[in-house]
Amino acid sequence: SREAKAAGIASNVRFIGYIDREHELPQCYAAADVFMFSSRTETQGLVLIEAMACGLPVVALAEMGTRDILNSNRGALTPAAEIETFAQAVASLIDNPERRRQLSAEARDYSLEWSDAAMAARLADLYRACLRR
Repeated sequence: SREAKAAGIASNVRFIGYIDREHELPQCYAAADVFMFSSRTETQGLVLIEAMACGLPVVALAEMGTRDILNSNRGALTPAAEIETFAQAVASLIDNPERRRQLSAEARDYSLEWSDAAMAARLADLYRACLRR
């Protein structure tokens, strides 16, 4: 919060701390128009898929696993060193509801590939392939 005050944005930023995944987190996703993911190191987490499953278009840094999940139809990837480009990508989505709807639909569709049923089917296919060898 010290950085937010120093940057003059404290009135626009809330640090809410721990969020209950079961009850509060879905409400946070539902309240958002865009999901911003600026991590350079935590790029294999479920948070991208969770946000996409909630229909949120994603703006993220083009780092490691994030590049594998997002593409131009699923979200906006920006170079890690270009903060202004990241901000412009967010602003562009906020200003363009039609593009948000398109990315939202693509995100939701893609997230289904990671559902429990889809993962179970892939695992069953893998086991069948192993047994045939």
